[in-house]
Amino acid sequence: MSMLSIEPSNLSLSLTLGLTLGLTGCQSLPEKPHLPESQALSARVNALYQQDSKPKNNDSTNNKNNGGENTDLVAAISEQNNVHPDLSGYHPIVTGANAFASRSILTGMATRNIDVQYYIWHDDQAGQLLLKDLWEAAERGVIVRLLLDDFNNNAKFDQRLLRFASHPNIAVRIINPLMHRKFQTLNFVTGLPRINRRMHNKSMTFDKQITIIGGRNIGDEYLSNNQNSQFADLDVLLIGKVVADIDNSFASYWSSPISFDIETLVTADKGTSKDFLASLDKLDQDEKNNTRSSLAVYKTAIEDSSIDTDLINKQVPFRWTDMQFLSDDVGKLTKTVPANTNLVHQLRTLLGTPTKRLTIISSYFVPTKDGVKTLVQLAEAGIEIKILTNSFDATDVTAVHSGYSQWRPNLLRSGVKIYELKSTAAEEKRENKLWKARSQSSTSLHAKTFAVDDYQVFIGSYNVDPRSANINTEMGVIINDEELASQLHGALSNDLLNQAYEVKLLESGALQWHTMENGKKVIYDTEPRVDMGDHVWLTIMSWLPIDWLL
Repeated sequence: MSMLSIEPSNLSLSLTLGLTLGLTGCQSLPEKPHLPESQALSARVNALYQQDSKPKNNDSTNNKNNGGENTDLVAAISEQNNVHPDLSGYHPIVTGANAFASRSILTGMATRNIDVQYYIWHDDQAGQLLLKDLWEAAERGVIVRLLLDDFNNNAKFDQRLLRFASHPNIAVRIINPLMHRKFQTLNFVTGLPRINRRMHNKSMTFDKQITIIGGRNIGDEYLSNNQNSQFADLDVLLIGKVVADIDNSFASYWSSPISFDIETLVTADKGTSKDFLASLDKLDQDEKNNTRSSLAVYKTAIEDSSIDTDLINKQVPFRWTDMQFLSDDVGKLTKTVPANTNLVHQLRTLLGTPTKRLTIISSYFVPTKDGVKTLVQLAEAGIEIKILTNSFDATDVTAVHSGYSQWRPNLLRSGVKIYELKSTAAEEKRENKLWKARSQSSTSLHAKTFAVDDYQVFIGSYNVDPRSANINTEMGVIINDEELASQLHGALSNDLLNQAYEVKLLESGALQWHTMENGKKVIYDTEPRVDMGDHVWLTIMSWLPIDWLL
C-alpha cells in the first residue's frame, strides 16, 4: 500500500509543473550555502551541550508571565526523563489555541536554543507573533535556528526573514530554494523537477528537551484565528528519549548543502527599515483598522494555558511509552538516497500488516490503485478498516478529491468504512475526540495520523498519498500505547456524524451520504455540495495520470 503530503499551494503549482514539458533548464545557486556566522552559531549550540554544568537561569519569561520568574526547561523535564530513561512521554495538542500557546510559552521558557523546521510559515498574525517570541528569546541569549521550505515564501517575507536573521543569536536557512526570488514563476520553467521536491517536515524543539511535532504549519488558519478557514489538526508534545532523534534529524537537514543561509539568497531592499520589531505590520493591523483585535484570540490562548507551570510542577499528563521516530533522509530531496530509506518503507517495516483493525485520518487521502488493492485484501481478510478524510466541500484541493473519490466504491464494497469531514463541522466537545474545529468558519481536515491494531499510532506530517511517499520529505513518531490507539479507533463512529458524512454503497452501486443535521438523520443520494460543473471537473481529473503528483 502506498501510505502517503502536500499543502494546497504546493499541489496546484505542482500539477502545472507536471504537465509542462521540455521547460527544464539549469539554475545556479550560491556556491557556499553556509556563512561563517551561522556556522559559528551552530558551533555555539554544540558547545552548550558539551558542558556539564546546567544552563544559566536567565530571567526568561513568556508573554503570560512578566513577573521575572526564572524558568529552567532542563530542570523541569530532566527529573521525569531520569525516571523513564528508555521511554518517551507524549501529550496530544488538539486545539489550535493550545498549539499556539504551547509554542509561544515554550519559546519563553527556553534558556539555551530553539530549533524550528516548517514547510509553511505564513507572514500573518500567528507567524509574526511567533517570530517576535523567537526574537525576544534571542535577546535573552537563546540561540534560534529557523529552517523553512521555500515553496510558500515570497519576496516580502524574504525581507522580513532577512531582518529577523540580523540578530547575532539567530540564523535562518531556506532548504531547496527557488533561484528567482522576486519573479518566482520563472522557477517553474527553469527549475523543474528540482523544485517539485519539498521539505514537509514540521517540528519545534526547545533546549533539546521538549519538542512539538505533528500536522500543523504556522499560520492563522492552522492556529484557530482565521475567520474564513480553519484546519482541524493534531500535534503532539514530546519529551524523553525520542527528542534526541528529532534533534539529530533537524541537524542533518540544517547542515545539508541544499539548506542556504537567507543572506546568500536575498539582498536587503534599499530604503527599507532594518528594525525587525518595527516591521511586524500585522501586529498593529486591527488598531489601524479600528476593529476589535483578533490578536485577543492569541492573548487569550496564552492566558488560558498553564503549560509553563504544569511543566515546572510536573503536572503535564505525559503518557510514557516506547516510541520510534521516523524521518525521510534529506537526500530524498536530491534523489541521492535509495527509495527503501523513505519513511513509507520504515512505516511498513515497523507497523507490519494489521491483524485486527486499521484507522486512517488523512487530510489528503490518495490511496492509488495498488493501495486500494492492499486495503481491499485486508478488509476481505476480516481487518476492520475505517478512514476519515475531507469531503469535497471541505477539501482545499479539488484534484486530491478526484484522486480519492474514484476508489470509494471499491473500498466500500470490501467493507471499509469511509467518513468525510463536513466543511460545517461544529466543535466536538467530548474529551475523547482527537480533533476539534470551530463552527463559525469553513473547516478542513489537516491531521495526519493512523492507528494499527490495539497499540500502534502514527502522528506526524505524513499523508496517505503518493507525494508524501515518493517526493516530499516527512517526519513523525510511532507511539506504542493502547489508550491512544483505542481513542483513535473510537473517534470514527456514528458519534462523528454531526461533523462528517458516512459514505455508504447501495446494492445498485450508487453511493449515499449519511449524516446528522439539527439532531436528525439526513441521507443524501448525491454527493453533498457538488454541482454538475464539479462532477465534470472531478471526472476529467480522474482520467489524468497525475496521481503521482497528489
